[in-house]
Amino acid sequence: MTARLPLLPGSRPSTAHGRPGATPATGHGGGGEATGPVLGILGGMGPLASAAFLQTVYETAVERAGAAAEQTLPRCLLDSDPGFPDRTDTIRSRGEAAWADRLRRGVGGLLDMGATRVVVACVTAHHFVGALEPEHRRRLISLVSTTLDELAAAPAGARYLLVATDGTREAGIFQRAPRWPESAHRVVLPEPDVQRELHGLLYRLKAEPLTAALADRFRVLAHQHGCAGLIAGCTELHLLSRWQRRNGDGTTVIDPLLAIATQLTTLLSR
Repeated sequence: MTARLPLLPGSRPSTAHGRPGATPATGHGGGGEATGPVLGILGGMGPLASAAFLQTVYETAVERAGAAAEQTLPRCLLDSDPGFPDRTDTIRSRGEAAWADRLRRGVGGLLDMGATRVVVACVTAHHFVGALEPEHRRRLISLVSTTLDELAAAPAGARYLLVATDGTREAGIFQRAPRWPESAHRVVLPEPDVQRELHGLLYRLKAEPLTAALADRFRVLAHQHGCAGLIAGCTELHLLSRWQRRNGDGTTVIDPLLAIATQLTTLLSR
């Protein structure tokens, strides 16, 4: 199934946040202000993962809608901006101020366009969300919180290998979450040599097609660590999650993007 990717209008958001030429989002009928909930996705980090997430949103919604008209499906705004500097490099170089300013413009632009909730489709980027205005932070659907929710609902006693970038690990993004102590015993943090390999594998997912051999390497690493599956501590792993669902691989992936797509109606109503 191919999902149509709704594009932002040609003018980029937003005047209020330093992005010229913005126009407010209009309703489905073509006039007036937007009505109803709208999901904003700040993507491009990487672009394949955020595009795949949007496809998952619509595939999931179509499955649930059945014979209902497409007009019942959720409205989404995707700002796919691959120009965001590498998050791990930024954390290591302590260049957070400029990166956080770009994040503020991106999230603010989506809200100005009519988004009511926003997903920043990069886990490492959550290092910078503290720089957002409080009201904008409240509009976020946190990948970190969603991951911990999914982990809490996983089978009792099962442990999962955290697959994350070096930046996420070095910044302690999961460990800083208020609910981390509840879940820490369920998470296996790989040793430095394995972490380096995982970081490299994630960057391969950004740059090359996902193959059975690459998918199998993730499965083997989980098995070697005595884990029931993987934690998608990087949105690139959503590509693996989708691949496994299509190909029947039995490896469990705790995937916050899939969880958000599945629970979207509830999340948008909050």
